[in-house]
Amino acid sequence: MVRLTALLLLLANQFVSAATSTCETKRELLIENKLTKVWKTTICPKQQLPFHTHQFARIVIPEESGILKVIYQSGKETFIKLHPKKPIYLSVTQGKEAHQDLNIGQEALHVTVIELRQG
Repeated sequence: MVRLTALLLLLANQFVSAATSTCETKRELLIENKLTKVWKTTICPKQQLPFHTHQFARIVIPEESGILKVIYQSGKETFIKLHPKKPIYLSVTQGKEAHQDLNIGQEALHVTVIELRQG
């Protein structure tokens, strides 16, 4: 019985490791033209995007609940609470300061970002 329990624990651990290793933090471009740019970003648990800026306002549409920690190069930190399919407006001012987005949760976050370029 002890061997069976140990085997089951080993298999469960390998399954969990395999499940968490399949997440890849990435950005997938969907549309880009002179009026707009749309991309889908995946941020894996406890991972962050590199420092970056935005030159335009954006609308972020999350697929699931979660919290993004925004870490500015200046040291300032803010949190954005995400709710499934509830759009969030992010201003030009917010985006121009170099920042990183950190997924502080245990699950991957998927967001669609719509950049509002001036036409």
